[in-house]
Amino acid sequence: MASASDLQIDESEFHSGYCVFVQAVEMLSASPDKQCAAMGDYNVAWELKDDVRAGKYLVGLGYLTEAQEAWILALVGALDGVPAQVLTAGGGRETNLLAMQHPSWVPLRVIAAHVLESLKPFTLENAKYLHLA
Repeated sequence: MASASDLQIDESEFHSGYCVFVQAVEMLSASPDKQCAAMGDYNVAWELKDDVRAGKYLVGLGYLTEAQEAWILALVGALDGVPAQVLTAGGGRETNLLAMQHPSWVPLRVIAAHVLESLKPFTLENAKYLHLA
């Protein structure tokens, strides 16, 4: 399997992927109610974990600082603390809310907030690049 540094990715692809990643981290930092509502009460835990984990592919490509990459890797690594039984599949508010209220998500929300703070300078550049700001 290729590592992130082995991948060839152009600037436009990086910025698009980065934007999706930041949106996922913003969602991770939100409350369980907001997470479920924003994600349509469907596979919230699994989708959120998968979307944030994809951030590992942003590391080693030369766009982010070492500190920013370290925060991303810390968050991605911390996702391993979410037990498999929490990653329920299916729809409905009750099922998804229960999954997102599991204690394993609490430290992840805190780490996600730190990641967002660390990435803030590049997120501003990203918004300009994508003409979102």
